[in-house]
Amino acid sequence: MLILRYLILAAISVILFTPFILSFLGTFKTNIEIISWPPKFFPANWLWKNWLDTWTTDLGRGGTFPRWLFNTAFLAVLTGTLQVLFCAMGGYAFARLKFRGKNIIFTFMLSSMMLPGIVSLVPKYVFMAKIHLINTYWALILPGAVDAFGIFLLTQYFKSIPGELEDACKIDGASYLDIFRNVIIPLSGPALLTLFILKFQSMWNNFMEALLYLSKVSMWTLNVALMTFQQQYQTKWNLTLVGAMFNAFPVLLLFFIFSKYYMEGVSYSGLKG
Repeated sequence: MLILRYLILAAISVILFTPFILSFLGTFKTNIEIISWPPKFFPANWLWKNWLDTWTTDLGRGGTFPRWLFNTAFLAVLTGTLQVLFCAMGGYAFARLKFRGKNIIFTFMLSSMMLPGIVSLVPKYVFMAKIHLINTYWALILPGAVDAFGIFLLTQYFKSIPGELEDACKIDGASYLDIFRNVIIPLSGPALLTLFILKFQSMWNNFMEALLYLSKVSMWTLNVALMTFQQQYQTKWNLTLVGAMFNAFPVLLLFFIFSKYYMEGVSYSGLKG
């Protein structure tokens, strides 16, 4: 039975990682090799210059690959940090504080998660245009600073923290701010890290809003910049795959490094409360 379980896990791993391996090997092939039939698993000649050609891509007006990579990382880290900060404050208020209309507000907030993102795409663009934030990072930062899912996730986690700890702090004269900063936040590392990873991944892979709000070449994110390798009459699939690898590595690395805390945060947030 144990052998069968390992065989099933091995088969699932092969199925999941095969597309990634094929994409990685494609970064060393010529464009003709990638689109040729029947496909070849390994490249005939390992073209390391594909990675250099992608990295040195320069469209002028500041449109360079390192700049696009920096834009993506900057937006992902900043929005992830703001999400953790503001959602933690909102989650603490819903989990621990008592105020009139709390349940109604919380229910209304959760109901907003039922709306598809495409519904608010045009109204958000009109609003950003009205306040002159098109072609600025703020058009992506402000809407991504807080959301209903982040507040819900942290609310559920904060409810799992024993209330006796807060009672002890109140006896010692601690304020709500002191309790939040010195008790709740240090005990909520897994949940906060989980939310940061989820928001980091969401912003890192953001395409539609980045394409909509950022038209300057120097402000493109990596996902938008990959379109430069898709020309009218030819698509440079080998360079596109290299760009996709640059796009995938940071998220995969972040997940594998903090996978233990990520799983712990999801399990507590989903089962407690």
